Amino acid sequence: LRMPPRATLRASLAAVAAAVAAAGNFEPLPWEDAYEQAEATLARMDVPLLLVSGLCDRQSFANNLLFQDYGKTASGSPYYGVAGYYIYRDPSCDGKTHTSPRWILSETEPKSHRHSDLDDDGECSREAHTTGGDADGPPMGKHKWQMQCGADSDELSGHDVTLRMVPQGEKYSLLRGVGWWYPPNGDWWDLRKWWYIGNTVAIPRLDIPSLNMQDAAGGFRTNFPEIGGTCTVWPSLLAMGATWDASVVRQFGEALGREFKGKGANAILGPSVNVHRVARNGRNFEYMSGEDPVLGSRLAEAYVQGVQSEGVFAVVKHWVFNEQELNRGSESSNVDEKTKWEIYYPPFKASVDAGVSAVMCSYNKVDGVYSCSNDHEFKVLKERMGFKGFVQSDWWATHAMSIEQGLDQEMPGIGSGDSHREYFAPDELEGADQKAVDEAAKRVLAVIHRMKLSGSTKCSPPHCKEWFLKHVSTKAHVSLAREAAAKSVVLLQNKNEVLPLSHKDVKKIAIIGSAADAPSYDPNGQGQNHGDWATGDYYSGGGSGHLSGDVVTAMQGIKDQAHSLGIEVVTSLSNNVEAGVHAAKQSDVAIIVAGTTSGESRDRVDLNLDDHADELIEAVQRAATTIVLVQAPGAVVMPWRDSVDGILIMFLGGQETGTAWADVLFGDHAPTGRLPIMLPATEADSIPPGAAGSVPYSEGMETSYRSKSFKAAFPFGHGLTYTTFEHSPLVNETCADAQDCQLRIRTSVKNIGHVAASTVVQLYLELPVVAGLPAPFLKSFKKTSSIQPGSTEHIVFDLSSSDISYYDVGAGDYVKATGTFHAHVGESSADIRNSLRFCIGGCDTANQPPGILIGVVAAVIALSAVGVGGFLVFRKSKEGSSADDASPLVNKGLQHDA
Repeated sequence: LRMPPRATLRASLAAVAAAVAAAGNFEPLPWEDAYEQAEATLARMDVPLLLVSGLCDRQSFANNLLFQDYGKTASGSPYYGVAGYYIYRDPSCDGKTHTSPRWILSETEPKSHRHSDLDDDGECSREAHTTGGDADGPPMGKHKWQMQCGADSDELSGHDVTLRMVPQGEKYSLLRGVGWWYPPNGDWWDLRKWWYIGNTVAIPRLDIPSLNMQDAAGGFRTNFPEIGGTCTVWPSLLAMGATWDASVVRQFGEALGREFKGKGANAILGPSVNVHRVARNGRNFEYMSGEDPVLGSRLAEAYVQGVQSEGVFAVVKHWVFNEQELNRGSESSNVDEKTKWEIYYPPFKASVDAGVSAVMCSYNKVDGVYSCSNDHEFKVLKERMGFKGFVQSDWWATHAMSIEQGLDQEMPGIGSGDSHREYFAPDELEGADQKAVDEAAKRVLAVIHRMKLSGSTKCSPPHCKEWFLKHVSTKAHVSLAREAAAKSVVLLQNKNEVLPLSHKDVKKIAIIGSAADAPSYDPNGQGQNHGDWATGDYYSGGGSGHLSGDVVTAMQGIKDQAHSLGIEVVTSLSNNVEAGVHAAKQSDVAIIVAGTTSGESRDRVDLNLDDHADELIEAVQRAATTIVLVQAPGAVVMPWRDSVDGILIMFLGGQETGTAWADVLFGDHAPTGRLPIMLPATEADSIPPGAAGSVPYSEGMETSYRSKSFKAAFPFGHGLTYTTFEHSPLVNETCADAQDCQLRIRTSVKNIGHVAASTVVQLYLELPVVAGLPAPFLKSFKKTSSIQPGSTEHIVFDLSSSDISYYDVGAGDYVKATGTFHAHVGESSADIRNSLRFCIGGCDTANQPPGILIGVVAAVIALSAVGVGGFLVFRKSKEGSSADDASPLVNKGLQHDA
């Protein structure tokens, strides 16, 4: 499945892009039509279902299942079934007429051609059974059933089992998961074979399919050993965030939808869109937004639309304020209202506006109330944001019967003991407000109808083995994974243009470091806690988002490409300092690969690289020209950054990590990635996880580049490439031809270097002081095409009403700002090339916000007769360097006085 390393790469990628772009033509129903169909289906849900309870541990999977009427057996008695379990009457055990009839609970479907010994087990009988009841039905109420209960014993013992009919059972079946069980003598829940991570049962009578929901946002989770290598190990969502490229994310979403659909799933438990707050958060690699709400919003929209264009529904997560893993099941994230709306809500709102089908609520509390029971936050989601799909809990994140508060579905639908109750069990749902039950069921049905799942769902567990085993990765997907990984690489530093490497100048390279050829970690699909499920590797983070498969390591990819160019390679594949220095001294350029990783359920201990990599780097850089490649799940500290020649970072790039590194290092792809986060100068320049039960977001909006106190080693939005761009002054104009455009800003970008490349032009908007914002916020960005040397691309930013608005706590809504604005356009939050002053509703000269732009040497101030205001043009800042200052977009004292 590998693409050729060089000559045909561009042509093949173009062909793949065209093929991928042509896919994804599914159109969901309008919500109004979906709800109309949901109402009609709900009205037909009037057939009682058979509830079974009281089974012992060995049969606990069937406890609280609602069995559907499956018709009659060959002997004429009714039989019931659900989720691979069946209840039926065997009139003569093993065909022996002198034996008593018995009712059986079995995982074996009755043989339709038989009148006796329906389970065909050849003995009388090891199934759970009772001799009560008659030919017309099993014994209702509490009766003794014989069953095997011990973990290791086949002995039968009697237990009281209760059977009763539940009138609203079909509705209840939509609101709780199935597929997991708690094994006898086990210490954790386990997923039954050939079930998806999240499941509901099908209701064939009403043509309602099962919901087959699979982890995770970054690829089909390889949670059974038999399916390893059958699907693509994609770059992490944070790596996708580093592309700053909605078109790549859209193509990724479509490809992801095809792979999940090909595996029989009809839902993806993603995207993960939480805006980063804690740099050490173990799940930051899963969160596509990075540290910015606008970046997250743009990419979340593309992801949702891409996935759902394949007829697979998306579940955005984790709602809400799940910004750390430490004490995630008990801590309370306490956030002020303005910060909620300005920083953390927007990617969720963008997902809602994109038509996302479901939302997953998180483990943590919000302002003292568990997220999955939080009436206030559910009202924000459903009423303020207008979300029309259903809300499901994260797995075991339900702490109360919360259907009246706004939770629609409990996952995974099994409890164990008092500490892990099943809150949406039929008994509990019967005691809840039935209007709330109907509303929840209607929301689930609306998604099923809107996504037309009745006609597209391939299977219902446990009958999905053939779909799990299908090989769904394709050449096109592998190529897209490689392209996305390459586009995610951020070139942080490139002293003396050491990159790209050329065989004309470099005859021998050294590849150094234990991360260079590290294997992919495979938990072997074991049930959680049977392997270390939270362990990640340098290609995919750990936990529910982990993917394992055939990985191209950095060493493999770089070595293959170097050899194809006639460059000799020496290696030292450990972090042994002496060996590394020895290899470096033999080379023209030393390439050190350093890494760290993280996983769900625990935050990182620190922001350091693994295995004493800092010591290795410090030693090697004294021996040779040194390039450092970092593979990480988020922020890292780089105390050696001023000493080395080149630094690049990839945020866990998936299976094509090595080929992507090679594409960038040798110049087949001029770097296009930009930092979706700030890389702190020291760990003190970041927010640590809160260890107390209450975690106040006391910094408010002052995170990342918006902070007055944090110093950046490399600022948010930063990323170099192999050429230099010149930005023209900004021009503002009216935009009557565009919908909801308040102001249009034009600029242009010229490639004044010698290599074709693209850039990301970023617009940061400084609102009037009345807005109460600590710094200019990113409001828009444009990724250019590949601009040829000497060529220019024109950029247009249309500012909408929302762009010039702020959240007013008193008004309880967004308010359009009036007064003096400053638009700042550049290549990062610290590399601002030009600024423009304009006014809306009159200029407030007495209260202009102080200037910004640290590192900008001079300004030329001019007036414009165009549009609604003047513009302020700043001299171009130094190209090709890294910034060691905190973001200049924080007020620092240079006055704007235009």
